Amino acid sequence: MLEARTHKYIKEFLKNNPSDWKHLYSFGRIIANFVRKKENLLINSEIFLTQEWFPGILIPLFLNQEDSRFVVPSYQLQFLLNEHLPLYKELGFDFSVQNNQIIFSQHKIFIHTIRTLLDDYCQSDFEQKIIIFADVGTLNKDIGKNLRITLYKKDWFDYVDSFFREKNELSQAYNVLKEKFFLRSFQNQKLMSLNIDETNLLKKIIKKNLNVSDKFIKLNNALLSGWAFWANLDHDKFEWSLEVEPIDQFAEINELLTKNNMIFLSSLRRDYFFKRHLSKYEIKLSSSISFDSSFIEKNIIIYIPSKLLLPNNPSFINSTIDNCKKFSFLSKGVSIFLSNEDSFKINLATELASVYGQRVLLENHPKLDNQIVCSGYDWWINELNLICPPDQIIIPLLPFPNMVEPFTQETISFLRSQSNNWFREFMFPEAFHSIDKAISPLRKNSGKLVILDGRISNRKWGRDMIEMIQPQKVINYMYPFD
Repeated sequence: MLEARTHKYIKEFLKNNPSDWKHLYSFGRIIANFVRKKENLLINSEIFLTQEWFPGILIPLFLNQEDSRFVVPSYQLQFLLNEHLPLYKELGFDFSVQNNQIIFSQHKIFIHTIRTLLDDYCQSDFEQKIIIFADVGTLNKDIGKNLRITLYKKDWFDYVDSFFREKNELSQAYNVLKEKFFLRSFQNQKLMSLNIDETNLLKKIIKKNLNVSDKFIKLNNALLSGWAFWANLDHDKFEWSLEVEPIDQFAEINELLTKNNMIFLSSLRRDYFFKRHLSKYEIKLSSSISFDSSFIEKNIIIYIPSKLLLPNNPSFINSTIDNCKKFSFLSKGVSIFLSNEDSFKINLATELASVYGQRVLLENHPKLDNQIVCSGYDWWINELNLICPPDQIIIPLLPFPNMVEPFTQETISFLRSQSNNWFREFMFPEAFHSIDKAISPLRKNSGKLVILDGRISNRKWGRDMIEMIQPQKVINYMYPFD
């Protein structure tokens, strides 16, 4: 039986490669069971932020002798192929690796990123295949980014002589739109939504010149399907490009998800959003399971100062930076300050450095126990397993999608048109997912989480967000100056 054989091989694997994760056997047997039955499954665990779970996926796929596909984040791909796979040769598995494929005599396991999976699916539709997605918390964003179409300046100009008329017409349209964009852009503004006149001109010229290239055909189809689009301005070169991306990302791969057997792995400790999201697309799960991580969880100490300002208050930035300076003063360990607003992040690092000097780092690994790191969420989430758990993580501003960005605006408009709660279905999950990933190290050492965004205590959803952070201990007093 596949489950029993998986257990046996995991036992052999652990003899030479010990793991702290006590659930690896159970995890492997569950994967084997669902692979054998070809049922859909969702598993939640912080363990998926590490690589300790790989044997529980790979061994059942090795033993199953059916073609399957394993989709991993790009930052895990090379580790899996170059460092992890050789370990299985010692167990007697006979395979070769070519073009990110693990090749056995009877079957293959395709190792994908989202990009290569989508490319492969477009070239050769497949059905009734086993597909395992790692880190599905960002699956919608990953799909959108990888389906994005970018129309560069050269796409408007670079054509063979037989397309001279089109080339002339397209180049004129490019320059007309360029003049319109830059005339109404703010200084250093990078992203710009198109107004009605610009949109009509764009759609007209694209539709008229479908014969120019495949990209124009794809772009026209995307515009007809209601994808979000915006201009990306390069003020230095006085050029612009067009970005087009789907708003309803799962709708674009609905056939892929419904015609194959899916196992979804989420690094969120508990499922708050994904299962509900799948139900909208009639993707049914046979089961949903949560696993503890590889360490004994300790309470995250949550502190929210009183009388916090709201972000729209003119004094918010100065007040928040003053608070950040205070919370850096008495910390005995590493402090992490998180912000997705680049200008605020750089300003904060500069202000902190004026007080604490070389202790302050901007998206760099700390080497001393009392250093201060200012970073964006993506950088910290990618690096947190390489850094000792910090003493405290401070969130000056909650990581909601930027309301100024065209994609955010179009997503909100789309959800409104569907009579959906755009905040609860889009803004809130995006912010919470970033926070929950970012604070995971605090569960190892009972570190402190400080939130300085006044909305966390003044809005019902803010209190809901705090309640979702588990395990926790909320305190009302932290330092003498509070």
